Amino acid sequence: MQLRLCPRVAACLALLGVSWLAAQPSASHADVQGASRLTLFREPASQSEGITVIHPQTDVSATLGGASLAAGYEVDIVSGATPRVFGGVDAVSAATRFSDLRQTVKSSLGWNVSDVGLLAGYSYGWESDYLSHTLQVAARGDFLEKNFTLGLAYTRNFDTVCDANNGLAQGVLALRALGSSARCFEGGQTETVKRDLDIHTLEPSLTWTATPRLLLQLGVSLQLLEGFQSNPYRQVLVGSQGRTPQERVPAQRQRYALFGRAHYALPALRAAVALHGRAYRDSWDLLAATADLWIHKYLMEGLLLGLHGRYHRQTGAVFYRSAADYERLGPAGSYWTGDRELSPFGTLSSGLKLTYIRSRQQRPEAWLDTLEVSMKFEGMFYQLEEGAPNRDRTKALVAQLGVLARF
Repeated sequence: MQLRLCPRVAACLALLGVSWLAAQPSASHADVQGASRLTLFREPASQSEGITVIHPQTDVSATLGGASLAAGYEVDIVSGATPRVFGGVDAVSAATRFSDLRQTVKSSLGWNVSDVGLLAGYSYGWESDYLSHTLQVAARGDFLEKNFTLGLAYTRNFDTVCDANNGLAQGVLALRALGSSARCFEGGQTETVKRDLDIHTLEPSLTWTATPRLLLQLGVSLQLLEGFQSNPYRQVLVGSQGRTPQERVPAQRQRYALFGRAHYALPALRAAVALHGRAYRDSWDLLAATADLWIHKYLMEGLLLGLHGRYHRQTGAVFYRSAADYERLGPAGSYWTGDRELSPFGTLSSGLKLTYIRSRQQRPEAWLDTLEVSMKFEGMFYQLEEGAPNRDRTKALVAQLGVLARF
């Protein structure tokens, strides 16, 4: 209880700090902002009920002079059914229903003076079988008449995963999967154990204002993960003898990504175009490439249309095999997985977003500087290989409603 109380108190203090900044005598010069979003993610399945995630999120922030303070709270309400065993003819029909509640509180403090900006943040996430503490620090500096901005961000995660107690297992093929999260993190019991996962993320970037209309950015993301990274509930059918041990992946993973972004304004059309690209590789020999395209266009005064397209393609991890190959050939070394995110696949996404914007310039008597109400829909289509995990889930829908107010 004490572990969960402290982050909640921290979030409450951050919210009080936002209120305090807004209430200062010079608050007329302060920028106070509040935003709320409700997102629905639905991934149907042809042979089970699929996955549904409802995600409400609220963020508030205030800026006064060079100081800024922000706080937020978000929830994932997850329900659905997924096979506990990857492989075998009855895997889909034996899908297990589940539900979970994930919550996160976060806060940050920033300081911007002239050409330098600093930021420090903290977040805490908890669910029945996972706890996460995250610390973040970031800095940016402008130079050459503010045409260039150099940024550097570092994030440190201290995560704890609930796992089945396999202390008496006779070898890795005898590892048992976690049956339930009901007794996770309880003291005085021996059914479950805590596993640590430490994550370090470093992201340097360089942004260039090439012209008044063109903004370019190039950056690198470096991430080191060490600890328990398997799904504790998942089993994999390995070998012709029908053994179904718990999923097992390496404890170390290094991830490397190179990304570039270009934003171009088209004032004559009251539009803007953004193109993002990302190339990825990791120590599990997984390669990936992603391209994103955004087009924003004012349809009329106060009504903004956004169009988005995305394509992602990746190879599989070096130890990944299809369900049939795991059964026929056995494991690739001493690791096996039923994670779709570690299999070869592609994703094509497209969607649109409508935003209604009302500003004080349009209505001088309004007590809000800006009010934005948005609605977004996006479809995702998966390109999966035969025998891939969750092969019966080939598409997903994302719908979102949002409101933002600036005072």
